[in-house]
Amino acid sequence: MSVTDRPEVDFDLFSEEFAHNRHDEWARMRARCPVAFNTRYGGFWSVSGYDEVVAVSRDHATFSSKYEENAPDGIDYIGIMGVPRVSGVPSAQISEKEGPTHIALRRLLNPFMLPPAVAAYRPFAEQCATWLLDRRIADGHMDMVADFTNPLPAILTMKMMGLPCESWPYYAEVFHAVNAYSADTEEFARSMMLMDDMNSELLKLADVRRHDPKEDIISKLAAMEIEDGRKLTDKELLGAFRNLIAGGLDTTTSLTSLSLLHLDAHHDLRQRLIDEPDLLARATEEFLRFTSVNEFLSRTVTKDVELGGQKLRRGDYLVLSWLSANFDEKVFERPDEVILDRSPNPHMAFGVGPHRCIGMHIARSLFEVMMREVLARIPDYVVDREATDFYSGNPELAGVVAMPVTFTPGEPVGVERPF
Repeated sequence: MSVTDRPEVDFDLFSEEFAHNRHDEWARMRARCPVAFNTRYGGFWSVSGYDEVVAVSRDHATFSSKYEENAPDGIDYIGIMGVPRVSGVPSAQISEKEGPTHIALRRLLNPFMLPPAVAAYRPFAEQCATWLLDRRIADGHMDMVADFTNPLPAILTMKMMGLPCESWPYYAEVFHAVNAYSADTEEFARSMMLMDDMNSELLKLADVRRHDPKEDIISKLAAMEIEDGRKLTDKELLGAFRNLIAGGLDTTTSLTSLSLLHLDAHHDLRQRLIDEPDLLARATEEFLRFTSVNEFLSRTVTKDVELGGQKLRRGDYLVLSWLSANFDEKVFERPDEVILDRSPNPHMAFGVGPHRCIGMHIARSLFEVMMREVLARIPDYVVDREATDFYSGNPELAGVVAMPVTFTPGEPVGVERPF
């Protein structure tokens, strides 16, 4: 097939126009051609169909997630955070590694991330949720993001990493701003300044843990050996720390905030969850599909291959849209609706294959904890939609910066601070 024969699309992933119309853009692409070429940013393939997104995700040997410039095989690997990759963005390490190093990192982290470990953390998460709501429930108003959906994932992330739980506001501010604001804003600039200080603190703590290890993630990463006994460099350690902290702090916050926002507009769904609390497990999967917080990621093609009827070449780049896959009409009936008991629900919110989100069990558990707390204690919350502020400048992640709510004031339970 010649270049002129390939199906082409023209949209700018970083434009406000695309952000506002992305569901329609992806739907048109799925209908026309689920694998099409976009000439912007040097050219890349856009993968929008569910089957094609699954195929790419499962074949990490052909569609690489790694980030490596001037690789020995002659390919510049863009990692998961193109196209284009913003200048200065360091490697995400765990998410942007392949082969033995990637396997070793996931094996080290599994004891903290698998269901038995997540179940052990749940009582702590529930106590934190009750304590956080206790602080505002008598007021009859709060910012759902700043006061609840942002702190809880941050506190648990601190605990798992081995950082002081009291430091959650500092870390949450850094990573929330990085994801929520575009690079030309004061908020983003401030977060970059704080990031430098945070990096120094993390490396100092890693050095302490080498001599006095604990049962936490920082200790395990600081001590781990890869590739014939080599330890992770400081740069690699920071990449792994940032990858884990950013993933823990931000995506579950966005998932819960956007889900509560949807329930504010659909009182019938909210009431059903209140009346049928056992439905929340299935509803969790549906909100994961519907919100698709992590909207897309990129890959590098390592060899000539055919995908969706198109011929991709070695060294090509592509963007695969989890959002588009999760709204594919061929797989999901009435995809634009939230169907609380949707079954089956083979959504791609966590990806699939060897790079499937390692924190997926934590995300599910925290989401359920936060939703149960809100629906049980402030079931009549009302969102101030005019004052609600969404992420800007980040096409990869959807989220909410601020979401003021009002509700009938209640009595605090009286739980003590859990940390």
